[in-house]
Parts: sequence; C-alpha cells; structure tokens
Amino acid sequence: MKTFYIAFLLFFNLFTILNAQVTIQQSSLPAPGDTFAYIVDQNPSIAFNYIQTNATWNFTALQNDTVKYASYGITSQLPFASNFPNSNLYTYGPGILYGGLGGAAPYYNNFGHMLFASNNTGFYTVGFRSDFGFGMTNVLVQPNELLMKVPFAYNDSVYQESSWEINYNAIPTDYDTLYKRYNFKTLVAKGYGTLITPYGTFNNCLAVEEYLRFYDTIYVKYGTMTLYKTLAQTDTMLTVHVWSENKVNALLTAYYNPQTLACTAIEYLNYEDLNHVEPITINEHGHLYPNPVKAGENCSLSFPADAVSVTTIDGKISQHISVQNNQIKIPQNLKQGEYILTVFKNNKIVHKSPLIIRNE
Repeated sequence: MKTFYIAFLLFFNLFTILNAQVTIQQSSLPAPGDTFAYIVDQNPSIAFNYIQTNATWNFTALQNDTVKYASYGITSQLPFASNFPNSNLYTYGPGILYGGLGGAAPYYNNFGHMLFASNNTGFYTVGFRSDFGFGMTNVLVQPNELLMKVPFAYNDSVYQESSWEINYNAIPTDYDTLYKRYNFKTLVAKGYGTLITPYGTFNNCLAVEEYLRFYDTIYVKYGTMTLYKTLAQTDTMLTVHVWSENKVNALLTAYYNPQTLACTAIEYLNYEDLNHVEPITINEHGHLYPNPVKAGENCSLSFPADAVSVTTIDGKISQHISVQNNQIKIPQNLKQGEYILTVFKNNKIVHKSPLIIRNE
C-alpha cells in the first residue's frame, strides 16, 4: 500500500509539473516603443483545437489577406497624458489597422489614440481619445479593462467587469446624452503546446480564451436625474490568443462566431521591432499626414526629425529619407502596400508608425 501511495504521489507531482510548466510573465507583454505587424487570414480553413495539452498547432497554411499593426508609443510624450494616469503606452491611427490585443473599447471604428498599461499584473486598456466624432474627449475605462493577466498558466482563469462612458453634452442646466458600455469578461488558459506559423515555430505556448459580453446603454439626463434610458446594442465576442514564454505579444489571435463557434479570422505575428524609442513630445493631432499616401507625394511629421527609414513588414529596409522642414518625400519607386516608418532625431529612434502606400 505504501508503494502504491508513493507511486501515486510521484505521478501526481509529475502531472502537476507538466501542466504548470508554461507560464506567461510580464516579459511577454508589449512595452513602450515596441512595434508589431500581423498578417490576417480573413477566411481560415484551418481547424484550431486549442483545448489541448502538449499540442502542436500547425498554421503554416494561413493565407495573407491583409496586414494590421500595433506600434506602441510612450504615453508620457503626449500633452494629455495626465488624463490617463495609469497608461504607459499607446497606439495612434485608424483603428481598423490595429492588430493585437483588442477588448471592448471601440478599436475598429476609432481614429485616434488608444491608451494602454503594461505592468507586472497584466496588459490593460486604460482609455481612448478620438480625433473625430466625439473628438478630443478623454474616455477612461474603469476599472482598466484586462486584456492579459500575468503571471498566467494552464487552467488559470480570471473574471472582470469594467465600463466606459461618453457624455455628449455635459451641461448641468440642460439635457445631456450619455452613452455607456458595460463589459463582462472571462480569460481562461485552456491549452498549451507548440505553435507553427509562416513566421516560425514557437515553443512553450499558452492558448488563452477570451469571452467578452458588452451592453451599450443610452441615457438622457437632466443634471443628476435620469429621464430616459434604452439598450442601444449588445454583443458577445469570443477570441483565442496564443502566447509564448519566449516571445513578446500574442503570436496568434483567432476570432470566432460565438453562436456557431466557427473561426471567422486569424491574425498571426509576422514582424516585430523591440527597439525602444527616445522620449519626445508628440503633437496630439497626429504624427504623419497624409497616411495612406501615394508614392512620390509629400508627408508631414508633427514633431522635429532628421531622417526616416521605410521598412517592409518582413524587416527589410527599403529607403532612408531625409527630413526637410518636417516633411518627407515618399520615394517614387515604393510599391503599393504596408510599411513601417521609423523616425530618427540626433541618430536616435523617436517614433515608429505604420506607413500605407496607395498608388491606385
């Protein structure tokens, strides 16, 4: 009996070690200055059984339908940074081009700043600030929406509620319209193994399921009194993010129809630049304009710079361009497509941004 008990303990301990060996730490979270590009397959034909242990997930057959980006700047550079005290990194531009960790903030229909926090407890959405619509309004997500918790290991789970609101006419002596979103999220680590994509083979990976429900409500108020409220919309989102202990940011994100459980799109990491940028002050109205731009045309930068480099999403430097009076001339020979623009001042990187060439 004693021999059986000892053998059982050894087996149990071995099982526990095997199931706890993949743990995502803070070192895998994006940091200020990091830039990533993701290839998107908008109609994937690959079955993704992410609820597995010691799995081999082979995604080498994914197609290249479009490209998305995540270029994280330093929040303290922004003139309105004090309105987002928890944020240490941000993205800027049209939300439809943003690739990476999402959530319940209006990423895809926003053009402006998305504010994030990356720290020793996880990666969060702090808020957003749009250039249009409800332009230049600082919107906080309270509490900050959790996008990835660390440390996080197989079978770990976390539940969180958060909300954000926009007041369209904040006048105490008049009627106000308030738009508010309530978020309910669960993250569960449901599998681990090896991930293979067209970008490479990655070991010690963890598949994290994100289940998100949100409800949008419109309120009509007079002062502190609610005169009317109605449900504007409700939706459910189901996504799976694959992380590795040895890489920064999610390597792959699969989007699902929560009703049919059909996989509707998959994006995977295809480019990474982890060079951190030097602090400068960024004008709040933009960084590079126009963008998209045609080859041969001029673009304006909203901050001082000496030169820029244009890099393809596979990491090849296409051009070095001098900056004159905060303007650059896009080389005539650049083909239509997506690039990474790296901006230099005094031989130091001060900014990175997607650059889109549209010649048609």
